[in-house]
Amino acid sequence: MIFLLAGVLLLTAWRFTALARRRGLAWALGGVAISACCGLPAGLFIGVGARVGMGAIAITNGDPQRLTASGTFTVVATFSSFGIVLGVVYEVLLRRPLRRRGWAYGGLLTLCTWYPLAHAAAQQLTAHTSLIALVTLSGLSVGLMWLPFGLALEALLGRWHDRKRVRAAATAAAY
Repeated sequence: MIFLLAGVLLLTAWRFTALARRRGLAWALGGVAISACCGLPAGLFIGVGARVGMGAIAITNGDPQRLTASGTFTVVATFSSFGIVLGVVYEVLLRRPLRRRGWAYGGLLTLCTWYPLAHAAAQQLTAHTSLIALVTLSGLSVGLMWLPFGLALEALLGRWHDRKRVRAAATAAAY
């Protein structure tokens, strides 16, 4: 998993460098800043999904729920910050190839993280569950974490890019 992440980050850095050379460093940095700002609120879906997944493991094990405000805030804030990096990766590297489809990005993230997250969750389980139930429920919970993230990220980035197009058209019409 770490090698996949390293490769994606290297490709993102390469694409950022190409954008900075073609359009200028200020333009490229502006796009990265906007995508990071859009990734954080979209990342709330990741944080909430992670917290729900942790609660599901406790319920499956028969353990009492130990929800605290500080624990929930820590988990949601930590996992939401992943949205910053993933927002930059989407904007710089994958938005055009995926044709501005947030659900495709969410699906790609689901496929890339399904096994590692399900494996980590299975190691925490003390109750014996069937393999089919484990695969189905883990896929459902991972998908419900990443698909809304991808949709929200594209919605936020789409609004930003639409505003930019309107401003550019207004400026061009003024001349």
